[in-house]
Amino acid sequence: MFQANLEELNIVIVFSMFILWIMLILITTLLIKNSNLKKIYKIFILVISVIIGGIILGANPNPVNPIQQIFLFIHNNSIFIPILIVFALLLLSTLVIGRMFCGYACPVGAIQELCSKIYFKSNLKEQKKVKIVLKTNQKWANVIRWIFFIFIGLVSIIWGLAVLQIINPFLGYAYFSNPFAIALIIPFITLLVIVFLSIFIYRPWCRYLCPFGALASVTSRFSRYKYVRTEDCTECGLCEKICPTQEAFKESSKGECYDCHRCVEICPQNAIIFDKR
Repeated sequence: MFQANLEELNIVIVFSMFILWIMLILITTLLIKNSNLKKIYKIFILVISVIIGGIILGANPNPVNPIQQIFLFIHNNSIFIPILIVFALLLLSTLVIGRMFCGYACPVGAIQELCSKIYFKSNLKEQKKVKIVLKTNQKWANVIRWIFFIFIGLVSIIWGLAVLQIINPFLGYAYFSNPFAIALIIPFITLLVIVFLSIFIYRPWCRYLCPFGALASVTSRFSRYKYVRTEDCTECGLCEKICPTQEAFKESSKGECYDCHRCVEICPQNAIIFDKR
């Protein structure tokens, strides 16, 4: 009876999270598409993702679990189909609207974005005043992320060890509702470290370690909708200077664009819109 109730509760949580994702993604996409994503709206959406999706729902499900499950499936031929469906839908969404999920609906991504606002500004004058920001080349970030992806894959496939679950920051959110769960201590510490680093490094988990981020960076290159420049663009270069992932240049694939909206906020000509490629 208890097990049945637990499974029913898990189904409710998963369904609630999925609905939350859809709502946050749709609302954010519509606001961006209509050029109406004000800073206060953006902060509100991010806070909702962290509090409801993270603290209340425990970030369950999350985009990292399916990847670990796929690796383990290769090792022991055991997999949970619903998780794969969620993973497939999230990845397919990047082919339409890019990294919108990563940018706003993902609880780990949302808390990183909130912390980044401390030192990563939308105003170039304010940004120049910040002296302790660590900006790294995105190419090297991609290399580190794929090395990590291959490492966890090999360890899982060869030895059947769920290394990713040991440090999974998404599980760190579950610590708020299960503070005595020893298995959640390391993920919780990982989450805290990521939160701290996000002040000085833009989205350290997303850009350097996240396995879903590695895959999404590839698929989102072919996204139907992206930030594009209109004919009003004067090539002033402000968007390129303010972009924290170096993705604002004209011919960028936007594979690492998290729709942070900084390029739109700094553009003096309102020449950047979210539209079809």
